[in-house]
Amino acid sequence: MTYQLVRHCRNATEFQIAYISYSYPFRKYKNPKEREVCPPPPLPPPPPPRDTRLFWGSMAALVLAGGFAAYAKRNPEVRDWLTLNAPWFDDLIAIAYRENMTYSEFAFKCIEDLRKSLLNYFADDTKPKQCSLEGGPVDIPEVAEELTPCQRVPPPLITKDICEIEKCIKDLGDKAINNYRAAKRACANYNKLVEEMMLDFSLSNLDDLHTAMGKRGEQVKDYLKKAACAKTQLDELTRYFSCGVDAPKDEIDNTKCMIKDYQNRITSMKSEYEWEHDKSIVMDRQWQKVGEFMGKYVEENQSLFPGLKYDQKKPSLPGDPDLLLYHAFRYIQLLKRDLGEAVAGMTDRINRGLETLPQGDNINKAREAVIDASVKKRLLDMDKEFKKRYDDQRCANEKMLKDAMKKQTERHEETLQIRMQQKEKEATEKLNKLVEEKVASEKKQFANQLAETATKLKVVEDKLNARLKAERETKRSQELWTAGAALLAATKKGEQYVKVDKELKAIEKASGDDDKLVLSVLKAIPDSVREKGVVPESVLRQKYHVMERTALKVALVEQEGGTLPVYMLSWLQSALLFMKIPGIPQQEYDKIPEVPPKDLDTFDLLQRARFWIDRGNLAAAVRYVSSLEGASRAAAAKWQEAARSHLETRQAAEAVLAHAAALGLQYI
Repeated sequence: MTYQLVRHCRNATEFQIAYISYSYPFRKYKNPKEREVCPPPPLPPPPPPRDTRLFWGSMAALVLAGGFAAYAKRNPEVRDWLTLNAPWFDDLIAIAYRENMTYSEFAFKCIEDLRKSLLNYFADDTKPKQCSLEGGPVDIPEVAEELTPCQRVPPPLITKDICEIEKCIKDLGDKAINNYRAAKRACANYNKLVEEMMLDFSLSNLDDLHTAMGKRGEQVKDYLKKAACAKTQLDELTRYFSCGVDAPKDEIDNTKCMIKDYQNRITSMKSEYEWEHDKSIVMDRQWQKVGEFMGKYVEENQSLFPGLKYDQKKPSLPGDPDLLLYHAFRYIQLLKRDLGEAVAGMTDRINRGLETLPQGDNINKAREAVIDASVKKRLLDMDKEFKKRYDDQRCANEKMLKDAMKKQTERHEETLQIRMQQKEKEATEKLNKLVEEKVASEKKQFANQLAETATKLKVVEDKLNARLKAERETKRSQELWTAGAALLAATKKGEQYVKVDKELKAIEKASGDDDKLVLSVLKAIPDSVREKGVVPESVLRQKYHVMERTALKVALVEQEGGTLPVYMLSWLQSALLFMKIPGIPQQEYDKIPEVPPKDLDTFDLLQRARFWIDRGNLAAAVRYVSSLEGASRAAAAKWQEAARSHLETRQAAEAVLAHAAALGLQYI
């Protein structure tokens, strides 16, 4: 009996009919003994041999890479080559030997990078999709881009002279090197600024550091952009160099050597910049961490004490100071604990780094000797620096204590004198009004004591607040006095003209922007002194005698000139007459008149000018020379101008010295 089984498929139009044969049970079977024996099944084919070439090749490559990593770890030259040409392998060595971070820190960094990558990847799915008016999504058909056939561009033919190419190479190489150097200098200046501000840290420095960091970033970005542009052009010029330059072979070889030299210099300068840039990044993290910690500390203090404002000029503490001291002590302990952990971690890193270095008794002894010498030198420098700070602070404290004790003693003696007078007066008035005078004296005594106590408290508060200002003004007075002394010493040198630009700039720098007296004194100095310099006093004395002889020879000549007989008569008069110094009146010697008398002639004026020149009074001599008339005045004009400039410069220097001394005495 045969049955049909209909098997439906996926497509309703197709079907398959399978025939199943069914035999009735009364079919005759053979005896098992009569049946033929079935042949044994064939043996399965042997399995193909396992291919282990990939495994052993991978193991060999891994062993070679590990051996090369161990060799590069002990060879600084190979390590430098890897840093420039294969930085990824250098980073792999640093991770394997735990030079920069431990395995746990590396794993944490990988997890953070993976998390950021996933966030950036899924952030793109949040963009809004286009929808139709019915509310369903809109299928945007993909438009196939029309591919334009690629045309083969022949290599460029360079027709310029080899000298022009070398000039271009030099310009591009110098431009790249200068920009990398400028970026390095910007980072170095920023690092120096951060170090100086961290030595004298305050909350106001954080804004300055943020501004400096942004300025450094903009400058470095600009310099790197220019350097990359120049380097790209240099690479293109190097790549096109061998295309079509028609020049002798030795010139081409020299140019290639020059290109290689510039590339090496650019690589070296870029490495120096990267070192300074990495240092700047580390310093950024340092001061930002300090700023974050200080901000947290200030915020907690202001929460504990609502009236405490650190941004005020004179912050006041409204609450219990013990709570503030305990809070500060707790922060100090926390900082000490963090510092200990950081020192322990750095010690572990140093020990791991030392373990990776070549080992040996002699090598270890030499290395330990170098390390001990460096540590001792550093400790010695720190001891010297701390000792100097300690001595300076102790001298300042002793000086302040002596001044305070002196003022306190004077005030105490004055108070005792006043009290003695009061007691004497009270004893005299007790005979008449014992009760009334006693009550009045007690009230007055109490009022005096209260006023004295308030005065003392005010003095202490003013001293504490003015301490910083006094130190700053004292330092400025010292710098101002040094600059003024240098200017005064410059007026006494023996050269024809002494340049005083450096001294004047030093005075301007030391005076600051708010010292109106020094600025007025500097404005009074003639411009000729800044341009040519100042004539010293010794040179003025020498030139005076020359000027005097010339002025005497033309004493009878008018300012507009004269005839030849007048010149001869004037010369004859100067030859026959002579100076008589003792002829000066005693009253002029005792007190120099502000304006010389009108009846003095040229000989009298020059006689008195020479008298005061010989005695070092240049101002009096200039006063008499200024009263000359006629051709003598014209002959003495140049000397008079030089002497007046000298006097103005010297008076300015003396005024600066007096002002600096007054400032120094004001804040003693």
